[in-house]
Amino acid sequence: MTSPELSIGAEEALKKETMLSKAFGWIGRNPYDKHKNPEGIVNAGIATNATIRPMLLDKLNSIAGHFQDTDFDYNWANGEPELRGEIANMFNRHFYPVVPVKADDIVVTNGCTSAIEMLAFAMCNPGDHVLIPAPCYGSLDNDMSLRARAVATPVKLPLEEAMTVSQISYFERAIDDIERMGGRVKALFLMSPHNPLGVSYPREVLRRFFEFCRRHNLFVIIDEIYALSVFDRSEIVTPFESVLSWFDLDSYIDPSSVVVLHGLSKDFGLNGFRMGWMLSPWNKDLLKVVTSYAQFGYRPSYTDRLISKFLSDHHFIDSMLKNSQRLLANNYAHAVEFFDIHRIQYIPCTAGHFVWFRLPVKACTNTLLSLGLIKELDVSKTKWTVENEMIVWQHMVCEKHVFMPTGQAFCSPEPGWFRLTFAICKEQLDLALERIGNMIK
Repeated sequence: MTSPELSIGAEEALKKETMLSKAFGWIGRNPYDKHKNPEGIVNAGIATNATIRPMLLDKLNSIAGHFQDTDFDYNWANGEPELRGEIANMFNRHFYPVVPVKADDIVVTNGCTSAIEMLAFAMCNPGDHVLIPAPCYGSLDNDMSLRARAVATPVKLPLEEAMTVSQISYFERAIDDIERMGGRVKALFLMSPHNPLGVSYPREVLRRFFEFCRRHNLFVIIDEIYALSVFDRSEIVTPFESVLSWFDLDSYIDPSSVVVLHGLSKDFGLNGFRMGWMLSPWNKDLLKVVTSYAQFGYRPSYTDRLISKFLSDHHFIDSMLKNSQRLLANNYAHAVEFFDIHRIQYIPCTAGHFVWFRLPVKACTNTLLSLGLIKELDVSKTKWTVENEMIVWQHMVCEKHVFMPTGQAFCSPEPGWFRLTFAICKEQLDLALERIGNMIK
């Protein structure tokens, strides 16, 4: 007997195993615990802000309360009105919008992963491309293609051009190549502050991107999920400016082409609550479409009510964000001091929970020697390659017991780069750095 065939999309999904899911399996079988498993794998790879966890636990436990009768009812698919009102209030206090954000401008989703997938469905037909500057957030391929069947298309950039206007020429070439092959580009996806580089786009670069999208009639999805995790506001760094604050946005692009993403996971340290939101004051039709899609991903009524109450304490939220930025700055300084001492190359960052760094080639040669893959005579000739990076990464996680995503997970244009999350407790950060140091001795 034979079973019916799965769909083509399902068959393609079966072939996919992301590096993240593979790493989760390794970590799940051997997680670090200070008392129960001190030799376990330290997770310095997931972008979560653990520095504010004590504050979050105290606050959420103080307001969790008891279940109410209405918690057993179906929720609003696009977010309970009071919740959307508090999200709008947060935008108005911290993102400095030209026109105050209203609750009706927002659709709440099951995390930004769901929001990205919904936008891929709404903007793209199967096979349409979404251009993304690379290195880039590695899960976008799954978010856009696994079910929506859009094609997440990284445009690989030299690191020295990643924040300059010169990169626009790479996007012009990418769109020409896709159209020459009979394809179609429908959107551009940007993250500001950037993941994994941890810096904000200069205004002039964003302006050029908007003009590029206007020329080619593209949507722009701007993920600002690290907007409130900017920890360096000195005059010498590029400041973060939300697109909502641009008074002249319509001079460069039709605002109805623009969508902003944000959520609980990063700035608020609540990854496990699975709540994100998209905002477009300029395109009500898009919001209506996404609201209809949101019916496939309701959140519990209780969660919406709890987060409404959480966000409504403006004094606590604003104080927590200031504390978060201070703690992020401290942990970042601690991590890069280690890099400086060990002469490890990294990209200075001003925002987010991580730092993009290049592991010295000695980590590569040491790993390959220990595995018997090269001999001492080969050491001077050994370089970072895509293949070597994967070998080192697996050895790092499974044998050295520290997890960080490899550059390949971010479509890095060159091998040997990794992303270290420094927004973890100091004790685990120190242990992760010690284990990295052991790889380059």
